[in-house]
Amino acid sequence: MVRPAGTEFVSLLLIALLLFLLFGGSRIGAAGKGLGEAGRHVKRAIRDADPKPAAPTMTELSVSQEPKLLPAKGESSASREADPS
Repeated sequence: MVRPAGTEFVSLLLIALLLFLLFGGSRIGAAGKGLGEAGRHVKRAIRDADPKPAAPTMTELSVSQEPKLLPAKGESSASREADPS
């Protein structure tokens, strides 16, 4: 069945009027205010989110500490520290 063009608007207007009568203007206003504040909080959280830390560059990696040598097979780390040859 084909409905006249303006019936969607009229039906939405009737639903809005029914909601206003059931809940009252203050509750509908408070709900709208809460939705607006929630949207602002989400936008702020997205904007203020910390970006991922940048990966270290090649120069930062090459200027690192002096490499530590591992003890040879059968040699303990204590004997290597005592004899720095």
